Amino acid sequence: MPWKQLDEPTDDEKRKLDLQYRDKARFLVDESAGIEVARFLKARGYNVKFVEELGLLGRSDEDVFARAWKDKRILITHDTDFLDNRRFPPHRNPGIIVVRPGASGHEDYELLTCLVKALNFIGKRASWLRAKKVDFASDELLTIMSTGTRERYLWRRHGMPMIWED
Repeated sequence: MPWKQLDEPTDDEKRKLDLQYRDKARFLVDESAGIEVARFLKARGYNVKFVEELGLLGRSDEDVFARAWKDKRILITHDTDFLDNRRFPPHRNPGIIVVRPGASGHEDYELLTCLVKALNFIGKRASWLRAKKVDFASDELLTIMSTGTRERYLWRRHGMPMIWED
């Protein structure tokens, strides 16, 4: 099936979402994403920890994931290994945002675009992301995964977001 344009939510739908998922996001930035991502988020007033601050620099992905769960922090990473539900099960997932642009260190604009979209999308509704993984494959294409579901969105710079319907 093709891409289908998403309708803008009504004011009532926005209010309901804000009431249901009211908590502001707290983040743990993985070393693959880097300290600059943590600084970017802190500069925007978010409660952010970089793995180094928690003694997790060089530790396994499982250790980082466990700490994010324990501290109820949304994990931001470049590492697509975190998309593996066998290693990182949804029932212990505080929320994961995989941001691929910028992973090579050469796509800073696309990385910032993805982070801004993530903040707009999730920033004040942290509990909505629990047990979900958001994969920004590019600055326009993202996939949201939760138990048994996978939704792909095309979010162009200009225009309404679109969803892929299977």
